[in-house]
Amino acid sequence: MADVVGFFKHFHDHVNSSLDDVTRKNFANLETNSKRIAYLSGLPLMKSYDLTPEVEKCKSGGEFPVNKRLEKARLFKDEGNREVQRGDWVKAMQLYSLSMIHMPKKETEELAIVLANRSAALNHLEQYEESLADIRRCLALGYPRHLRYKVYERRARCLLVLKRNQDAVKAFQDTISSLDEAKNLNQEKKQKLRTDAKLMLEVLNKGLVLAGNPKDPKPINKIVPKPKLPGKHNVNYPAASEAIQIDHDETKGRYASASRDIQVGETLLIEKPHSGVLLAEYAATHCQNCFAKCPIPLGCPTCPNVVFCSDQCQEVALTSYHAYECPILPLIWKSGCSITCHIALRMITQDSKQHFKELTKDLDKKPIGPYKSNDYRNIYNLVSHEGKRTKQDLLHRSHMAVFLVKLLELSGYFDTKPRETLIDIDEIKTMGVAERYRDDVELFGGLILKNIQVLQFNAHEVFELQCSKARLEQNVIKHNGDSVFVAGAVFPTLALFNHSCDPSVVRYFSGPYIIVRSVKNIKKGEEVAENYGPIFTMTSKEERQATLKDQYWFDCTCEPCQQNWPRYDQMNETYMRFRCDSGQPCPNVLPVAHDCTEFMVKCGLCQQFTNILKGLKALQDTEVMYRLGRAAMEEGKYGEALKKLVEVLKLYDSTLAPPYKSYYDCVQDLRRCMLSFGNFSIA
Repeated sequence: MADVVGFFKHFHDHVNSSLDDVTRKNFANLETNSKRIAYLSGLPLMKSYDLTPEVEKCKSGGEFPVNKRLEKARLFKDEGNREVQRGDWVKAMQLYSLSMIHMPKKETEELAIVLANRSAALNHLEQYEESLADIRRCLALGYPRHLRYKVYERRARCLLVLKRNQDAVKAFQDTISSLDEAKNLNQEKKQKLRTDAKLMLEVLNKGLVLAGNPKDPKPINKIVPKPKLPGKHNVNYPAASEAIQIDHDETKGRYASASRDIQVGETLLIEKPHSGVLLAEYAATHCQNCFAKCPIPLGCPTCPNVVFCSDQCQEVALTSYHAYECPILPLIWKSGCSITCHIALRMITQDSKQHFKELTKDLDKKPIGPYKSNDYRNIYNLVSHEGKRTKQDLLHRSHMAVFLVKLLELSGYFDTKPRETLIDIDEIKTMGVAERYRDDVELFGGLILKNIQVLQFNAHEVFELQCSKARLEQNVIKHNGDSVFVAGAVFPTLALFNHSCDPSVVRYFSGPYIIVRSVKNIKKGEEVAENYGPIFTMTSKEERQATLKDQYWFDCTCEPCQQNWPRYDQMNETYMRFRCDSGQPCPNVLPVAHDCTEFMVKCGLCQQFTNILKGLKALQDTEVMYRLGRAAMEEGKYGEALKKLVEVLKLYDSTLAPPYKSYYDCVQDLRRCMLSFGNFSIA
């Protein structure tokens, strides 16, 4: 529930030790999440609990109350200017970014100047689209009129490089007219700039007339496009392919199966999270909204704690969840609460109070129509095992929900609008919530407690590949990168997929979207399973079963568990595991020694013969193809490598039955290939 560090553990221990037997009994008799939170939140010990000593003692997790500091912003700006003098444009750009992030909202002119400075650095780094974006932003903030000639001229030069000549004409015209306001520019420099701009205008206009006044090329959109599912969607589960159906039975609950034969390599699901949260340690380097790395960040106008990769991501965050979380984010981080607890809160802050008030009328009814990822009711109805929980478990989670409800009050959420003033330190001298919000405590406390329970079994880690820098004349070799956990999220459709210790799919991320692809052939009617952590090739059956029982509360009955398959390092390579190919459906596996001289092998189950010569020929082809796939991978040609590895797996699948080493070598390489198409950053 909470990390060892942070003040929540102290709060939890204090509450736990202060509850008498009568209070515990009263809590144990409560039957709904709403009543549990309303009861706990109203206890005198909550109202008298003072958070201030713990918060003031905790130095990590950002400053509280939230504050932007002008002196810090100016310090970074001055350092950036010094780097410009040295000619280090990369460092200058980074320092100007830090200055922007710390610049108070009211200092619009100074912020505009820092943006203009960063646009100059970006122009020198040949990041022309990004330079233009900063010029647009600095002008919108009221960049000083006597300096505007600089950014207009820079804009014109960037547009020339991008061959956007019609726009460049307008920018040079703006340069000329803005020179009239350049009060501090000496006459000689002014005249030179005017002459140069007029000359460029003449050349541009002549060129445009000769070319027949062509339209400018469209600006390059550097935002990663939303990934699209190839082929048809499942009508009822639109995030999934039509190759996937969702079934239900008493033991498995809901699960995914193949509605037709699925080929290795197929994309089976693309889903945006219902809700996701970036880990605190990546808040300064990755986009708070889409989790992408931000080399050229945008900040929040009111706090220095988060960054965004684009105006679009910034707008989404500032008009929804971050508007409420901005003043309370350091409290979340300082508490040491887990990422799932933060997601439980984000699931509320991303929508309005009114939205949930309307939803609560029919929360327990499953929505009619297509299963939508953005419908909270689909999350609410995921497995939470509330009935199996001990009273102590519910009490522990309720402590966290009470804390998160207090944060909602502080954020202004209960008043339906984000607060405009800083949180006063005196406001955290009580964990009690004002009496006028009694109904809100019951409603939202109940929802948060439910979210915490659901997320325990249904949240996913969001990861990216962190790769080392490319050397001269060499690609970034992504398959050598490390998968690093950067965020947590809940994907409602993927949450319906069950676990296998030998999963049939791999998942990776494109921005916040999860992409799920098959890494083996799956026959119609077979379950399509993902993996919740332990994989049979790496971990013994006993360890896997113990982990799954402890974390997810079920006994795994997948094939590797039922048949106690060996780990990768224990696989017997002295014989091959041929599939029975008797012409009739037979599940038997025929172990054939490598030095076998017989070509017709009798099956002990169906008593028919299998001709293994055809299989041996196919296996010869796999060796050549696998080498070609590996070679393409080493060169960073992942599309080409993928095709070869898919062919290898198809040949293996038609001949041999896993587990055996060469099959899992190929699956692992295919997985690495697929991961290279997802989010990555250069370390």
